[in-house]
Amino acid sequence: MSKKLVSLFTIFILLIFLVGCAHFGTGISPSSTPVRSECRILGHATGESSYFVLLFGFPFGEPDYAAAIQDAISKVGGGDALINVSSYQTFVFLLVGYKVYINVEGDVVKK
Repeated sequence: MSKKLVSLFTIFILLIFLVGCAHFGTGISPSSTPVRSECRILGHATGESSYFVLLFGFPFGEPDYAAAIQDAISKVGGGDALINVSSYQTFVFLLVGYKVYINVEGDVVKK
């Protein structure tokens, strides 16, 4: 094989290791806000918020769990809060940085 082909193959293998994805659980909570025991469950929903970090050090945006919770509540009309909440983060690594997705899911309730 020529040196040029070996160099291209090496660069390709390195690029494979630089691009990827990771998934981390971040927590479980009984509710997003205090709720009374006589609340009505409207349905199950998931919400998401995301931001990008350029060159692994310059963030564009910030982690916003409140936006992810509001996204989930808005998917089920008339809801006030989430109960049985779980959250997780997914990191998608790119060549120029990474994108972070904050996800929450739970039961939407009417107080």
